[in-house]
Amino acid sequence: MEARSVVAEMFIGIPTHFWVLPVAGLVAYYGLKWSARSSHRATLLHASTYLLLLALAVLPNGIYAVFPPAPDPDVLLNHAPLPNYAGRFYLDAFYVFSGWALSKVVKLKFR
Repeated sequence: MEARSVVAEMFIGIPTHFWVLPVAGLVAYYGLKWSARSSHRATLLHASTYLLLLALAVLPNGIYAVFPPAPDPDVLLNHAPLPNYAGRFYLDAFYVFSGWALSKVVKLKFR
């Protein structure tokens, strides 16, 4: 079975993975905003925000890129191309970084 190319999987996944961008933006915006308010928990909130963003970028497609799951029997019978999880991981990582960057822009713009 053939898998789609990385670039093809990134373009195919744009509409289905778009939810990662606003979720990452909201997590980054509120996580960093709350860490700026609380001085005694700032390190914990910073670390948990960035760990949550990292988990959003890596899970599940980053793990599937390293350890691909077994394809469904329907996919094998129909000779459909297998998903390229590396392309999906790159797209998720791009959306998470973009969401984090947009949260920084919003924070500077509406301070």
